[in-house]
Amino acid sequence: MAFRLPSSLAIKQQYSVVSPSNVVALEASLPSNSRMLVSLVFAERYDGFEEDCEVANSILQEQSGLLPWEEYQRFVTADPDGEPVAWVSYQSSPVWWTWILIVLGGVFFLPILSVGGTWISELIFPGIGSIISIAMLVGMGFLVYYLVKELTPVAKEVAPELIAAKLAG
Repeated sequence: MAFRLPSSLAIKQQYSVVSPSNVVALEASLPSNSRMLVSLVFAERYDGFEEDCEVANSILQEQSGLLPWEEYQRFVTADPDGEPVAWVSYQSSPVWWTWILIVLGGVFFLPILSVGGTWISELIFPGIGSIISIAMLVGMGFLVYYLVKELTPVAKEVAPELIAAKLAG
């Protein structure tokens, strides 16, 4: 997962941010015209991911006052390595992240909604996602076991009749 910076740019400072409010706080503390690069990491790269990135980019291009990087002229880019990441790059002046997040939330609504329940339950009960995953695996194991268990006696009873029919026929 790597964003390819234009050759004229280098990373001056790098922050690990985990919530939208942290991006807003970081953006507000930076000097005007700072270049922002934010990665939105999804659970998977779904069908239509690239198209959604293009739609989001088009909507942000129409916003007056919001500027892309001069060298790049894009706001939203799908990760070039095929990772489920949308890279958002823009110039920060004034604080734009809240507006950008509203636009991206509208475009990526279904993927965000699909993991929303898991995210909320993880906030309330940390580690619950792992427990649910293990419970689902155990449940599927029991299902397969009982399906195979029920089919095995039938196969033993039917097989001799089929063999006798084949030999007689």
